[in-house]
Amino acid sequence: SLAAPRTAKGDLCKGMARLYKIIIIESAYLIWKLRCERRITNEDDEDKWQTLVEIENRWLAAINSRRLEIDRPLTNRNKYGRRALSKDTVLRTWCDTLLNEDQLPRDWITSPRV
Repeated sequence: SLAAPRTAKGDLCKGMARLYKIIIIESAYLIWKLRCERRITNEDDEDKWQTLVEIENRWLAAINSRRLEIDRPLTNRNKYGRRALSKDTVLRTWCDTLLNEDQLPRDWITSPRV
């Protein structure tokens, strides 16, 4: 089991715990993909290894486009019914992580772009 972020009182921070889980999963998946590309696709050719900047950009894209952009439509109760994520869960998950968050609407989930 993953370590879960807790408050000073020892209570579980659900939003932070969910974000932590997302980061661990996406990071592990990216590591696996990079290794496969390096070893299988590029046959371990050092000239084709990705730079640290390229890897950082791929990680940011995975978090932003794969997870954040997936979470937003998953709050649609009309489409997903009981299985839909609550808006509060998504807002708490991504709280204090978005660029220029102070300039976003309070409920940015339905905004066209974050």
